[in-house]
Amino acid sequence: MSACTPEQTAILEQEPTSSFRVVAGAGCGKTSTLELFSRKWSRHRGLYLAFNAAIAADARTRFPAWVEARTANSYAYRSLNIGQSGRKVTGRYLARDIWQLEKILGCKARGPAETVLKTLGNFLISEGSKITVAHCPEPDSQRNREVRLFVAQAYKYLVDFEKHDLPITHDLYLKKFEREQKITGYDYIMVDEAQDLNPVLLSILKKSGLPIVAVGDPHQSIYAFRGAVDAIGALDGSLLPLTRSWRFGEPVARMAHAILQTHSRPPAYRLHGNPAVKSRIMPHRKGVKPEHDTLVLARTNARLFEGLAEATQPFHVLGGVTDIVQEIRGAFNLYQRQFQPALKPEGAALDYASWRDLENAAEGRDGDPVAKKLYYIVDKHKDTLNDKIRSIETLYRDNTENVRLVCATAHKAKGREFDAVIMLDDFLSPEEWSRRRSQLMERVRKTEQDKGPLSSREKMRLKRDLENCDQEINLLYVACTRAKLTLSLPDALWQFWEKSVLKS
Repeated sequence: MSACTPEQTAILEQEPTSSFRVVAGAGCGKTSTLELFSRKWSRHRGLYLAFNAAIAADARTRFPAWVEARTANSYAYRSLNIGQSGRKVTGRYLARDIWQLEKILGCKARGPAETVLKTLGNFLISEGSKITVAHCPEPDSQRNREVRLFVAQAYKYLVDFEKHDLPITHDLYLKKFEREQKITGYDYIMVDEAQDLNPVLLSILKKSGLPIVAVGDPHQSIYAFRGAVDAIGALDGSLLPLTRSWRFGEPVARMAHAILQTHSRPPAYRLHGNPAVKSRIMPHRKGVKPEHDTLVLARTNARLFEGLAEATQPFHVLGGVTDIVQEIRGAFNLYQRQFQPALKPEGAALDYASWRDLENAAEGRDGDPVAKKLYYIVDKHKDTLNDKIRSIETLYRDNTENVRLVCATAHKAKGREFDAVIMLDDFLSPEEWSRRRSQLMERVRKTEQDKGPLSSREKMRLKRDLENCDQEINLLYVACTRAKLTLSLPDALWQFWEKSVLKS
């Protein structure tokens, strides 16, 4: 990065004695700006909270000694002395943990283990101590209440983890920290990727009582399905922009701008490209082989699997292949259980209870694109699916050394950049997601006209569906802005580029 832009200068002039927020577009140097900010205000001891451990480790090599870089989980882990207890910490609870809790507590969960797990998981990443109707996915009000009562007992038992030997999850001890302690010992807190905070993290920040410097991009919010909320909008303080991208040139910036204009809440600030970077946008043609520093991007694990199943040379996948393989195995297991009902569930916890549910979700023009691809893969390759899975696991490499093919889903590529990005054909155009949003609103209008106001549960479902349309537009924006020099687009996005950018 060269000399500071006027926008960066305005940020550096804000002393960290009061909170403020920075809206930073893709590639606009938000972490570098925070580094400059912390060096200028050397008399203030700061805490830099990173989105994950890898970012925190990188930050420790960049930030000055008077700034400590950590994740919220590592801070809570240390504060609660989890490491000294010698306890096992795991990523998530499983059905067998629920069954064990039923025996310990002497009561039944009154719902499927999956529903109980989702309710517990939703509560652990939420703010406060009350388990609400919204935490539980069970639609029946009586069963919803029974599940919540069980989860309340389970949480009370689990959170007192000095008195039991069940696993502790990262979400559990972070929730315990939110309820019982707060961040101390600093003059201010810098939080990066603020659009990806969940409610419990937002609560931890607010409870600290410290000035918060929150930096993020609301339109890079792609984890709402995990409970993420936009802290930029939820926190207090003046709002400052970072709009000059250092990563890519003006063509990629124009594509990003066009995508975000289809969002229900377009950005207040326009993204600008780096005049020194000569980016180009082109259609992706089948048969084009990836060159050095090229990333092949898919929207879904299923589409990535479809491509990798035909690979004959070693490859690397950002984030590994475990999630991809589990999702395919989960769908294949649903197919097999049609003929062997006693077959135990296997693979990822899909949102479908049966193969028929998956098939229904895939049907029609507006069917779930993930369900469509899963259904297609299992239906087409069911006789050779296990062989294809073994081939993928054999050819996968843990790093990029001596590997020409590097690929990922758009979610796993967030935060990364490559000279060239090739987007595959399972990305729908932003116009399609905008059309679906309009259809939802029209359907609601007709329903209210014919039957009266929506119920509270119907309103929650509508809010979720509308949010999903915006999340998909955000994901397109994130995917396109991984490219520095060359962005290759599938047909639907190339047509959007020609119509919305080149001819505008």
